Amino acid sequence: MSIMDQMESLEGAQAPEVVPENEEYKIRIISVTADTNKNGDPYILPKFEVSDHPLAKDFTKYLQVPTKDLANSDRKKFERTRWAMTEFFECFGIDPQRPGDEESWVGREGWAILGVSEDEQYGEQNYVKKFIGSK
Repeated sequence: MSIMDQMESLEGAQAPEVVPENEEYKIRIISVTADTNKNGDPYILPKFEVSDHPLAKDFTKYLQVPTKDLANSDRKKFERTRWAMTEFFECFGIDPQRPGDEESWVGREGWAILGVSEDEQYGEQNYVKKFIGSK
């Protein structure tokens, strides 16, 4: 028996799409990448899905981790990264004093206002305009 014998019909298959912008959506964290960028700065890259829209494309949000080195080198950027991380943690109910490891965030849900942008490689993509917290 071939694995293809298990396949359901492809008739009526629909391409993933973006959801309309400037609306509130319930989003779920489906994975988190933690790494350093080309300058050696740590960041997290959570990947999200729109909870109630099975055809919505998944999307990510780059969040630089606010570090002491950043605070000493670029105070303005440090404060912006602190605020972005604060909004992210509040949205998904993550305790900033004990955030746990990034894998423990997978499955958490929160609300955000989404935008739409055009990507040369991937076409239209949703992005987080603003995390608005849990409801």
